[in-house]
Amino acid sequence: MKKTLLLLMGTVLVLSSLLMVEGCGKDKGPSVDELLLGSWNRQHKNAYTVLILKAQGGWSSDVRMEGAHTRIIERRGSASGTWQVEGQQLVMTVVESDMEDVWEKNKTLFCEIVEVNEDAMSLKYPDGNVLDWIRAQVKPKPGELPNFSRVIKMVPLVVNLNKHRSHDKDRYLCLDLDVNLKKLKPGQAPPVLHPRARDAMNLFLSSLIYKDVKTLDAVKLVTKDLEVLLNPYLDNMLEEITVNHVVISSTMDKVEEFLIEHTPQPPVEISEGQETE
Repeated sequence: MKKTLLLLMGTVLVLSSLLMVEGCGKDKGPSVDELLLGSWNRQHKNAYTVLILKAQGGWSSDVRMEGAHTRIIERRGSASGTWQVEGQQLVMTVVESDMEDVWEKNKTLFCEIVEVNEDAMSLKYPDGNVLDWIRAQVKPKPGELPNFSRVIKMVPLVVNLNKHRSHDKDRYLCLDLDVNLKKLKPGQAPPVLHPRARDAMNLFLSSLIYKDVKTLDAVKLVTKDLEVLLNPYLDNMLEEITVNHVVISSTMDKVEEFLIEHTPQPPVEISEGQETE
């Protein structure tokens, strides 16, 4: 009897140990902080807002609006600051802002996190309004390569739109695009964009008239045509083209401003003996 009892106790201890090991090794999934990271966007009437929550605890926001006559106009304003999670709240402090009616400078917002997952986020603001945000770029699924290996960041495109009449005023179409590739197989290198692809894009875009791109819906149709045009240059691995920013301007000053804002900065050269942070 005593021997049987000892065997039972030993069996219980072994099972308990196995359960503890299994419980410790179980994936608990990403934390709220990890789910919040990334780019989010939302649309309200003719306003398009992007919110980027960064891993270093900083955030930035950009607001663009479509004009009263459906003309795409320049950025309305931007803001930036710091963020952290306290309990079930997203705490955002506004450090810089040039649109006080949206982001009041030096103000701290305590937003209740109603829901957040891989694709969507709902925040309840201090005034009681609940706003829904959609993730701009979906995180890769387990086993997929990270997003940066599937996205080709394009240098900003600027073309002079075609005109039906010589006395029509000049208009410049400015585009900031990302080329998203299809899912790559393990070990498969992403295709390289052929140098002639940009020439083909410029030729196509410069053949358009103002009517072809004066609304966001029209730009989306043009984007579909660009996808068909570019796919052969990418070994038919193109999935979609993402339009980050669109500006239609009649002055070169605005064009230069767009190029300065959206042209990637060259990498900083580190001399021997220097260290980066």
